[in-house]
Amino acid sequence: MLKLVLGTTTEGVKIAIQSIFIDPCKSATIKYQFIRVNQSVENHDYVIEGEQYSRWGTDDTILYHILCARHNVQYKQFVEPEFIDDVIVWRDEQTGDMKSEVIRKPNPKYVSGSTQ
Repeated sequence: MLKLVLGTTTEGVKIAIQSIFIDPCKSATIKYQFIRVNQSVENHDYVIEGEQYSRWGTDDTILYHILCARHNVQYKQFVEPEFIDDVIVWRDEQTGDMKSEVIRKPNPKYVSGSTQ
């Protein structure tokens, strides 16, 4: 299952593309979720066809802009952060309690100087 989360210029608002079904040379049906700041989720389908489908080509960012425009938000390209937080969890041998610690580590997907 495809799951691609698009960022927007509106804080806390995201679009999560669930799947894209292609009918070659005719149309594409995009199933996605619109996620608001308060974490409310709306499921949507959008069919791209006709002239818009023929102009789509190989640039998927066109789809991202279309979906965002339908909800009056602007697409914001995701840039991998240089560092990511990871959680280490272990059981304390003396007390038996579960312990955890957040560590900051280099992101293996980060590309220096990249605007992706």
